[in-house]
Amino acid sequence: RKTAGGVALRIQDRPIAEVYTRDGEHSFFGDVLTARFHQDRDAADRLNENQRAQNRAATSVSGAGGELAPPLWLVDEFIELARSSRVTADLMSKRELPTGVSSVNLPKVATGTAVGITQTQATAITQTDITTTSVSSGITTISGGQTVSLELLRQGGTSIDQVVLQDLAAAYASQLDLQVISGTGANGQLAGLVTSGTTVAFTTTAPAVISATAAASFYRKVIVAANTLATSRFKPADAIVMAPRRWNWILNALDGQGRPVVSAGGSAVNSIGSLGPVTAEGAAGTLAGLPVYLDPNLPQTLGAATNQDVVMVLRREDNHLWESPLMLSVHEDTYAPSNAIFMRALGFAAFIARRPESVQIIDGTGLVDPQLT
Repeated sequence: RKTAGGVALRIQDRPIAEVYTRDGEHSFFGDVLTARFHQDRDAADRLNENQRAQNRAATSVSGAGGELAPPLWLVDEFIELARSSRVTADLMSKRELPTGVSSVNLPKVATGTAVGITQTQATAITQTDITTTSVSSGITTISGGQTVSLELLRQGGTSIDQVVLQDLAAAYASQLDLQVISGTGANGQLAGLVTSGTTVAFTTTAPAVISATAAASFYRKVIVAANTLATSRFKPADAIVMAPRRWNWILNALDGQGRPVVSAGGSAVNSIGSLGPVTAEGAAGTLAGLPVYLDPNLPQTLGAATNQDVVMVLRREDNHLWESPLMLSVHEDTYAPSNAIFMRALGFAAFIARRPESVQIIDGTGLVDPQLT
């Protein structure tokens, strides 16, 4: 044991170049494992000493000692693909999709009855018959898979089945969310919120979070959307959903005194909202008294310049999502002749925006990319 700068160093009493020899008692690879997984101090000291020896006498280049310096692959700490989740889908009124059906149908009253004032006794009362219609959703299949060789599955350094199935589940969640938001209702897709809702145009070349000019004020459009929903549905909105870039644009806005228009906590003068937990997805705060949710799956390439997003003002309970359990499965038989297996994610869903007035979609040139710098 020697001391350098007050730090104790454990040094073996042998020449540096002889830490690992062909017939020596210690193995380089054995020390790598025990130092890594068992925190063996002596093994770590030998590895450090050997590294100093290589720095003096050899390099990590192939043919000059590099074969004795293997790379370390931390396969248990693999970096998964970043994927957006299912924020909007989870805001909907969710139900389990029953088996054995090809569509979901809801009867709907189209026009209602009427009552009136009876001006004279014993005279006919007001009578108007209701008329009915229905709304429906087909069953959408969301699925994906990957073929994996048995060699990779059995001889690989990590559980590749866990990696693949985890990514398939995440991809399914993101795709379902996209369908709930902007499915077209054609070619097997669900009819999503953007397709089913009512439009509130925000058309301006000088958008601002708040402005005395009504056409340029985003905040006033949110109030218009909430008012339209309330006066046609006779119940209030209970959620605003927007892309993260739109919320950050709002947070970036200042009033005439240089103060944020959205309060970061506590009371603030003329604040139009409050900041909740800092997040890229999910609940983020309030605006005009309504909870704000961030969802990166909202469309952000709309308009002539393909740079506009949308903001949704919703009444959540009026939008129904039926969903089967997600089925993750592995199939061997078909792929046996090629020494492979097939991993699959499969789910079924139906979605109905029961009342178009409960989905107010703010869109237009006022929602171009804010390009925050």
